[in-house]
Amino acid sequence: MVNTVKLGSLNFPKLMRQIGQRTNQVRDLVFMRDAIFNKETKTRKGPSGGDLAGPAVNFGYENNLNTNVAADTDDSLYHVITPELTLTGLKAVQTPIISRSGELERTGHRITGSCTFYMPSLSYIRALPEFSETTQFDELETYDKLMDMERIIQNPADLTADGDSADLTIDLSPGSTYPAGYEIDRIQFKIKITTDNLTSITLNGVQGGAGKALTWTATDTFTPSSFVTIDLPVRDIESGSTKEIQLSGEGKTFTANPVTLDLDKLSGDSNNYLSSLVIATSDDKSVELKDIYLYKEAEWRVETIKDYRDEYMEIGAVRVRGDRTSRRRTYG
Repeated sequence: MVNTVKLGSLNFPKLMRQIGQRTNQVRDLVFMRDAIFNKETKTRKGPSGGDLAGPAVNFGYENNLNTNVAADTDDSLYHVITPELTLTGLKAVQTPIISRSGELERTGHRITGSCTFYMPSLSYIRALPEFSETTQFDELETYDKLMDMERIIQNPADLTADGDSADLTIDLSPGSTYPAGYEIDRIQFKIKITTDNLTSITLNGVQGGAGKALTWTATDTFTPSSFVTIDLPVRDIESGSTKEIQLSGEGKTFTANPVTLDLDKLSGDSNNYLSSLVIATSDDKSVELKDIYLYKEAEWRVETIKDYRDEYMEIGAVRVRGDRTSRRRTYG
């Protein structure tokens, strides 16, 4: 598919492959875009009032609805449902990086960062598997998010199951080790299943001496017959929270339930540690897992875009680091 794209005089994808063999500056990114909701609109003076004269009044701010037509009017105010986008498979050269820029303020420190991403042309990106199969992506926009692995906390070995069990359990604390969890933000892995559905992803831990869990349940059933990348957050999740991942052009929803595990409290002692990761399927058929990462995220927001047409794009990105790791460990 990518071979049909005009690469210009500078073959940037080939350049990235060559650079990636020599340096770690070529990054595998997860593209994210926030959902777009309906604008708050009214056509009545109040619950019992009459209709307003003229068109509906648009207040300009978004509510939490994504219906095509507002409930109290026939005017089409929201034409296409635009959910949160999570697309994998984007590569870029990241340089230079200001990873920690501190600023002392009255209430404490504010930590920021900035970097420049160099990536292939837009036509090349739109031909990538996940980007070409969704109708939601047209172009990179300012304020889009590029999620990078700042630091890989755990990288379990690849796993293959040939029908022994419907659940694949990965031991995260082999022997007498007690791995901490407060540094982990997200989990990512690639999965391929012969004929069954992916049903749930569970991260288990021991918290205060008791077993706790965070489970993402696949609300939409699907069978990844070829390798697909799953990337989900595991920090600050509440029961009932949902996340949608675009796979093969379709949005697949995961719902968090139950959520009893608080990663901030897993300090890495014998009473507070990560214990296992369980990938469950609908039946005990062949399953393959690879490239399993539990990692600390680096969330970069796109600020500027310089498009060199058929050559490449230069993306200026910034990030606000938020909490520091030492304070995560101290305050939980």
